[in-house]
Amino acid sequence: MIHVPTNVHPDYIKAEERYQQARTIEEKVKATEEMIRVAPKHKGAEKLLMSLKRRLAKLRMELEEKRERGSGRGGGPSFAVKKEGAVQVALVGLPNVGKSKLMQKLTGARIEVADYPFTTREPVPGMMIFEDVQVQLVEVPGIVEGSSIGKGLGAQPLSVARNSDAIALVADASVDPVQQIKILLGELEAVSVKLNKRPPKISIQRRSSGGIEIKGATMVEGGEVEIKRILQDHSVHNAFVVVEESATSNEFDEVLSESTVYPQGFILLTKCDKPGATKNLDMVKWEFGSELEILHTGEPADKIKREIYKKLDLIRVYTKRPDEQPAKRPLVLRRGSTLMDIARSVHKDFAKDLKFARVWGSTKFPGQQVPKDYVLGDKDIVELHI
Repeated sequence: MIHVPTNVHPDYIKAEERYQQARTIEEKVKATEEMIRVAPKHKGAEKLLMSLKRRLAKLRMELEEKRERGSGRGGGPSFAVKKEGAVQVALVGLPNVGKSKLMQKLTGARIEVADYPFTTREPVPGMMIFEDVQVQLVEVPGIVEGSSIGKGLGAQPLSVARNSDAIALVADASVDPVQQIKILLGELEAVSVKLNKRPPKISIQRRSSGGIEIKGATMVEGGEVEIKRILQDHSVHNAFVVVEESATSNEFDEVLSESTVYPQGFILLTKCDKPGATKNLDMVKWEFGSELEILHTGEPADKIKREIYKKLDLIRVYTKRPDEQPAKRPLVLRRGSTLMDIARSVHKDFAKDLKFARVWGSTKFPGQQVPKDYVLGDKDIVELHI
């Protein structure tokens, strides 16, 4: 149940009752759409509308996934994309911003390119090769304002972005790219995608009895009263909650529902050679430069690939056996990964049985023995001893 202001219209209460009594996803979608239509539009109801739109987006994705499963192989395009390579990056943008041409440039994939909207109607994967790393790019069908609540091709293209490791916001630099990016961020927010963020440090341990116990309640907007209200809305009556840093009530709700994802994100600007693009680029930097890295796609393909790789914040680690040459293909991990992360990537028993390791590359001297929590660098060579 979503917390509702006291001054809602009676039609809202009726729609909420229909939602509570709904037995199918279709009925829940219809009731939620009606709640959004009649909900108060004043500032005090902003959280209500945001929660309703997030709920509607989730329901629409569930509905479209259900229809896809029921339609069988011949019932329409599939939006499921199997992850391949080291990392999957979704190219998300409005229709006709140049995603297909960019995919061709970076992956060599054969994609239909045209000047009319929704040329791409299902996700198109392709492999971008940077040195010895394979990065899977996925062109997502065009997003429009309202996709999350069913407009355009609906919410399903956004589900591709939700499932990706990183998201590139692709915008046409010649046609108000600031507004394009705002629309994309808004649609992603509506389906609980937050770029370059992380969840607040809040742990919620559910239990069978003992009521609600809260540590650090004052760090959440609204304090203990608000925390207990949100827990009650989620039918959580027994739990131990620990809050370690400041959070809004919405952030607490997101942690509890476990529905929000936090992928990496950056901006790819296309058509930078068109009139007005240079001025627009400055506006994009002014508006988003502190939150999102901005890449110019008019550069040669090799340079764009290198910049994308850097934005993904990955490292390559080459393993080796004693007295042998390093493996030719690296293990690819997030920057900040430790020796134990590498051990787990090789085999689960390595982490348990690891005695010590030697590292060439980021250490002070070649082959230095390092502790298990040693943070590795790009192109390190690691020799594991068990």
